[in-house]
Amino acid sequence: MLDPLRNWLLGLMTSALQGFDSMLADASSVLTGGLGEWSSVAALSSTLRPFCYTIIGICLLIEIAQVASKVDIIKWEHGLKLCVKMVLAKVCIDIAPTFLKACYAQAQDWITGLSSGGSTLGNTTVNYLTPLVQNVSGFGNILGMFLSTFIVLMAIKICGLMVQVIAYGRMFELYVYLVVSPLPCAFMPLGNGDGGGVSRITSKFFKSFIAVCLQGVMMIIVIRIFDVVMGNAILTTLGAAAGNADANAAITDLIYTMLLGAIALVMAVVKSGSWAKGILDAM
Repeated sequence: MLDPLRNWLLGLMTSALQGFDSMLADASSVLTGGLGEWSSVAALSSTLRPFCYTIIGICLLIEIAQVASKVDIIKWEHGLKLCVKMVLAKVCIDIAPTFLKACYAQAQDWITGLSSGGSTLGNTTVNYLTPLVQNVSGFGNILGMFLSTFIVLMAIKICGLMVQVIAYGRMFELYVYLVVSPLPCAFMPLGNGDGGGVSRITSKFFKSFIAVCLQGVMMIIVIRIFDVVMGNAILTTLGAAAGNADANAAITDLIYTMLLGAIALVMAVVKSGSWAKGILDAM
């Protein structure tokens, strides 16, 4: 009776912890993988171009009105600046997908160089837990162990799922930026009111896209740091439990240490987007 119950408990721990590893590996695969549908998604942006050309004309009229309100006579220099910006806006719309792809490719090189394929910490923890679970005796102890660890194990697995979802969400965000890229480029003629400068909308768009690319780099760094830091924390927990004859306490300490690391990992991954935007002043 005890062996099937003990094996069932061990299977639950294995499923949760190795599932956590699997989700982190999948998240890393998404971050390191290329955007295979890039060309198909880029084709969707062409439907916005006619509307964006209209916006260029409207922005040009607004800029002319602003210049006229500041000067008595509109000089040829003002007209030249406006014409140059109008041409640049058209060129920006045409080359935006290529530029965005180049930014993504550079970030992808960094991510690939930093990636280790996810984490193996869950599997390592299972290897440490297996002999400890085998030392738990008594139906009441095993049942108590199940009741005290079930929610924690599910929380660890949910943390892995959240990291995986954020990785996929970043991919969708990159695709959305690509599709709408002609729209912020069309606002380029809006400058500082004297014919010079470019629109803050355009510059902020490119900063935001680069920040999303950089977010992937930071997510990979966070996963690598998690594997190192929590690996040391688990070894410390095991060292403290070495002289403890209570297997229940050792198992609980080990699983709660893993939960602590998983929660910290999720928080860091969630913050990675704002960190990247803060670095590039794209907030």
